[in-house]
Amino acid sequence: MYQEEWKTIYVTYYKPLYLYALSLTGNQQDAEDLLQETFVKAFLSYKNTGSIKYWLVTVLRNEFLNLQRKRKKEVLDEGQNYLVHKASDVDILSDLIEKEERRLLFYAIQELPDRMKEVLIESVYFQLKDDEIGNLHGLTNESVRKIRSRAKQKLIEKMKEEK
Repeated sequence: MYQEEWKTIYVTYYKPLYLYALSLTGNQQDAEDLLQETFVKAFLSYKNTGSIKYWLVTVLRNEFLNLQRKRKKEVLDEGQNYLVHKASDVDILSDLIEKEERRLLFYAIQELPDRMKEVLIESVYFQLKDDEIGNLHGLTNESVRKIRSRAKQKLIEKMKEEK
């Protein structure tokens, strides 16, 4: 792929990939590092044989798993994995309400079991097909649909509790 194509891909997928990385790591710095590694590895290894979106999600997920393996070998500071959220001073009321709802949704998604969280994000944010998600996780299409359905139901229940 040419430089302009990669620039377009970066602009198109940066935000959803960042949100996915943030949901996996729960840490802005780790999410940014993960995203940087993802784009570098995707740039170096993509062969233009399939969906770039699927390839980016696959690379990001694998990089996250590599990070987890690496961290299992290290001693971690427990206070390190906080998500820092800064509120803007200038937001109007409707923006505040919308951001609060998104924040609640983000935290509700974070509380889902890992498999549910990943399947839901890959399905909703990246609009991957069930077979693509199944291939990523070693699941059947039916299992993917069940996991996504249960994740949505848990989110609905959690959001009702919050309100």
